[in-house]
Amino acid sequence: MPGSTLDLPAFCCTNCGFWQRYFDVPPDCPVCTDYRHPLPADGWSFWTADEVDRRVEVTWCEVLPDLWMFTATPGIGIGSCGFLVVREEGNIVFEGCGWYSDAALDQVESLGGVRWLAYSHAHVQGALWRLAERFRPEVVCHTEQLPTAQALPVAWPFDDRADLGDGAALLHTGGHTPGHSVLYLADRRMLFCGDALKYKLDAAPVGRPLAVSTHKAYDAHIPLTHDDMRRYRDLFAGLDVEMVVTPWEVVPEGGLPLALAMLDAQAARRPSADWFAADTHTFVPDDHFDPAHV
Repeated sequence: MPGSTLDLPAFCCTNCGFWQRYFDVPPDCPVCTDYRHPLPADGWSFWTADEVDRRVEVTWCEVLPDLWMFTATPGIGIGSCGFLVVREEGNIVFEGCGWYSDAALDQVESLGGVRWLAYSHAHVQGALWRLAERFRPEVVCHTEQLPTAQALPVAWPFDDRADLGDGAALLHTGGHTPGHSVLYLADRRMLFCGDALKYKLDAAPVGRPLAVSTHKAYDAHIPLTHDDMRRYRDLFAGLDVEMVVTPWEVVPEGGLPLALAMLDAQAARRPSADWFAADTHTFVPDDHFDPAHV
């Protein structure tokens, strides 16, 4: 009988950082061939797990109480970070760092391992397969994400909502991708928003929001539709949120009110993927955005 896909070797796309399992070097990357991501100008290139381990260093820090951020340097592909939420009822990992070294896995184990593993969409799945192999968590993802989840042992595909206990819930948003989802922690008033929102901060990776944007495709600068943004606005307005976390930025306060103001402004105009400035509440193209004046 044929073996499982999970028994095949893993390969990392050097253009975007997406990991896939294949019997040999893959012919292409499903994330890069999606319209949201630019194709590699010089053709496909893939690294094995050993090659990635030799090339990058993984670091971690507690960016907020009981919230750990894992970062690979140099970044792989789009360079997303991974987050681990420490909870008495079982730790949650949301979003994936591009790689998890053995030392990083040992750090995760010292923090209590992983009970639940999830991510907003394939672009920031990272090397979550490494955590899945080590800790055997329950892997939860939206049903629309299954075509790009072959590197993971998905245990729970969900439609609109998946409750992870004690006020933690995965919520489907759509918009950026059909299966895009966010993680809401009601007890911590914290929203992991995936690529639904993108911030410019006054300091990295934790800071005050200077501007926010939303988009179908960041690099291609394709905005959401009005219906997409109404769904975002209706969902986010119903959540009690103080802190917002993207795959790159941590916004301790002020992030959601700014986002709601941006979504309200979008409703009255042609959809835009430009930045919505915090001080002026106007839309500013990226090449005209000057943080010194915000």
